[in-house]
Amino acid sequence: MTWRAGAAALVAAALLTAAPAAAQSARNERRDLAAAEWRTSLLVYPLWDALDGVSGYVAIGRRLPPRRGPFPTTAGFELAGRLSTSGSRGLLVAFDAPGLWPGWRVLGIVAADRFQRAPYFGLGNAPDDSVPQSRRFYRYSLRRYSGFAAVQRDLVRHLRAHAGVQVRAYRALPLEGDPTLLAADLATGAAADTGSRSGTELRLGLLYDTRDEEASPSRGVFLEALIARGMADLAYDRYLLSAREFIPLGEYTTLGFRQSLELAGGAMPFYVMYERFTSWRPEDGFGGPTSLRNHLPGRFLAPNRAMVSADLRFKKIDVPIAASPFRLWYVAFADAGRLWLDGERPSLSGLHWDAGVGAIAQFSKSAMFGLNIGFSGIDGFEFGGAISFGF
Repeated sequence: MTWRAGAAALVAAALLTAAPAAAQSARNERRDLAAAEWRTSLLVYPLWDALDGVSGYVAIGRRLPPRRGPFPTTAGFELAGRLSTSGSRGLLVAFDAPGLWPGWRVLGIVAADRFQRAPYFGLGNAPDDSVPQSRRFYRYSLRRYSGFAAVQRDLVRHLRAHAGVQVRAYRALPLEGDPTLLAADLATGAAADTGSRSGTELRLGLLYDTRDEEASPSRGVFLEALIARGMADLAYDRYLLSAREFIPLGEYTTLGFRQSLELAGGAMPFYVMYERFTSWRPEDGFGGPTSLRNHLPGRFLAPNRAMVSADLRFKKIDVPIAASPFRLWYVAFADAGRLWLDGERPSLSGLHWDAGVGAIAQFSKSAMFGLNIGFSGIDGFEFGGAISFGF
């Protein structure tokens, strides 16, 4: 027997040995899922932000407990509502199943939102300054109805494909009474996207993910490459390239980095610019708890934007219950970002930055609550609530 034949025989033997083990592991996983019991939960909590003031949130969920692996949850149904002192309110129904079917992830969301203090500071990288006495000047009213569905499929180890569709209807209007920046921009033609619009967005992409936990990673990387096309009244294309890296510095400390680039072409309304381009749950606002964290939510509006972030995360308390860990995190962070309009030349001048500290209590693999406080170059000192890490 030649060495090539011997090597081939060893590989074949290894494959034959591994196949029954893999099949048995899959059977055990399906058995554990079948035996798991759905649990009902009720969560009520307050949050404060500079747009809406105090808001109350209520969420009723029915979930399977998290299983082994990076998944924040196995599967769950969620009914959530919010009401703020400004009059803003929202209702969401979701089915989120990242770990129910091996190799597949499924998400479905139907939501209705009425933002009575949606932010509008103008378009571009250098929006108007805001002072506390005039913040109503930088607000408008937005109604948004949306349905979103996403499916992800494992291709090879750590690599998965993404496909999604989003159907949305909007109605954007200036606030009545006092003068507002949006009304002024409408009068000069700088903005012309008010009234009612609707459309569909299709998404495709690839994701590479080696994180040990998706909601609170201590090691690994997460890479995203997505494209989307808007249709009907929303005729645009947009693209996302994003990288996140997590480096353990000992048992309790993690250094995290993020780089993100969002590009767009076509006629994108300003209230669609308000929405982040993500590969799972939708997010709002460039500026706010998941982007430039110590800026006002939605502080910046432009179709093209880039951002870098760094976190130093320290686990002060870690109770390592497999399905529902309890942890207390201290976080120090810094963010920088830049935006540009169509036809503008990308530049590093005029960067927006912030830095701050925070504390986050983690009650399970997915549930968190915390506070951040810090300073930004344009808004000064800000603080607010957080229900996740910034990234």
